[in-house]
Amino acid sequence: MVSLANQKGGVGKTTGCVNVGRMLADRGYSVVLVDSDPQANAGIHLSVDVVACEDAERTLYYVLKGAAKAEECLVETRNPRLRVLPSSLKLAESETELAAQQFSHNTLRSRLVELRRSVDFILIDCPPTLGHLVTNALVASDTVLIPCQTQPLAFMGMGTLRRQIDFVRERGNPTLSLLGIVPTFYSGRTTQDQATLKDMHDTYGQEVHIFPPIPNTTLYPQSSAGGDALVAFNAKAPGIGTFDLVVQTLIAERDRRIVPAGHGVMTHG
Repeated sequence: MVSLANQKGGVGKTTGCVNVGRMLADRGYSVVLVDSDPQANAGIHLSVDVVACEDAERTLYYVLKGAAKAEECLVETRNPRLRVLPSSLKLAESETELAAQQFSHNTLRSRLVELRRSVDFILIDCPPTLGHLVTNALVASDTVLIPCQTQPLAFMGMGTLRRQIDFVRERGNPTLSLLGIVPTFYSGRTTQDQATLKDMHDTYGQEVHIFPPIPNTTLYPQSSAGGDALVAFNAKAPGIGTFDLVVQTLIAERDRRIVPAGHGVMTHG
């Protein structure tokens, strides 16, 4: 189980989730994308009718409340091996509700126990906060992937997210690993992007794997209008090579952690 997390919005978390998820599914793996952002962009990107899911009370909000099982809420995408546990605006209420519960940081992990036994990968698209929804995602996850825009403000927020990851390791998930950082919206023609990318490598390159940058292109947002990941339309689009490296790294991480009994899931420890 992997969280794509960054407290800053617009850095490419959803883009990463839908493309990595689709690429894993295209390789034959069973994948569930958990949309943990009340904006529900991941589901919308993949043509999920999030309004209908909310009306039927089959979203992550109801899973967290214990009113629905995760398996009952899954929606198939154009590749049936990739399914979505959808979100809705109502999920924003979970922040307050989780805050009022004791040991609430374990809620998502406990709600996904059965699901993670039955699928190969679970990807969590985290909201742009450091609140209870993100903490729940990190506690439930085996590893974290951090998309980070090659802009100074996005880069400066990395330290805060790293401290949140360390906090979760100390309090609830000691085996949580950091899969790497994916620089996004990179323009090699601007000195600011070049300088920020260099700062990433200088600051974190010795301890964290930094993937090749995803270039700034309009192709990714345009693909959402087609109701699928960009890789489904253009397998040679700029940046797809980086997502392929992420996929390879995730598969290697899964193989390292896989349960000897043969369950096709990543598991703690």
